[in-house]
Amino acid sequence: MKRRTALALACILALSLTACGGKKAAKESAETTEMTETAESGAGTEKQVKAEFRITPFQAVDKEDYGVKIVNYGNVGEDQEYLQLTLQNKSADKSYVFVLKNLEGDGIVLRTSGISETVEPGQEKQVNLIFQKNSTYSLQSFGDLTFRFAIVDSNAKNQKGETDVFHIYPYGENKEVNYVFAPNDSYKQLDDNEIFEAVVTECKQDQFGNENVFFYLRNKTNKRLYINSDKGSVNGETRSTTRYFEVGPGQSLFGFITYQDLTIPEAEIKELQFNLRVQDVDNLVNGPLLDKSYTITP
Repeated sequence: MKRRTALALACILALSLTACGGKKAAKESAETTEMTETAESGAGTEKQVKAEFRITPFQAVDKEDYGVKIVNYGNVGEDQEYLQLTLQNKSADKSYVFVLKNLEGDGIVLRTSGISETVEPGQEKQVNLIFQKNSTYSLQSFGDLTFRFAIVDSNAKNQKGETDVFHIYPYGENKEVNYVFAPNDSYKQLDDNEIFEAVVTECKQDQFGNENVFFYLRNKTNKRLYINSDKGSVNGETRSTTRYFEVGPGQSLFGFITYQDLTIPEAEIKELQFNLRVQDVDNLVNGPLLDKSYTITP
């Protein structure tokens, strides 16, 4: 009898420990992401360093009249990530406009939903900055996220506003996590000329039925380039592709062209065409440096 009782208690204890371990592993998986880095020791052998992707709330900008706070990070389905920010107007009599000029991941300009919000005196406003994932990267790919905000008094005329720069280091400021674009066999070279290099990384239809062409683009000049696309076609049928980008001298970006309101199933899309018009931001009156059409097959 005693042996049966002891055996039963041992089984119950083993099941309890297994369940607790499973819950703990699930919780850790949901809260953090680990990136493995390879580093060389003094003896020349390799060791594995594990870094956790973690964005915790903090006061990113804290000026006398305004501030920006990072509140939260999360995912929207499988295709999107977001950062929740609080825009703070501390003044008693001024309305401030908060404009995100750009966001860079390890020096690469990232495409986001953008921020341009007016906050009234003494008020705060929460906003979500949305990122579209693709096969090339997510926010978790970058070790240094650099934000540039222009803060403008909405009543002031001809004022560019003060630019505030702050960083998020999701793996810690001293971790050597750095994204480097590395083409693979599934990518397609779009162009490589004296102005830019462009590589198509993915063609994908989103949940709204819009077809998206994702690409990596590197500015090879010493100019700030304004690049836009305003005409295109799908299987020879004209479709709007209104989209624009700005990329600084020597910088890179991930962008995408969108064909909206398609009624064509993705499997039936055989040919996508769009143009890229490139201009020098400081010399727009001189016309485009390049205006070229491209045709790709998904």
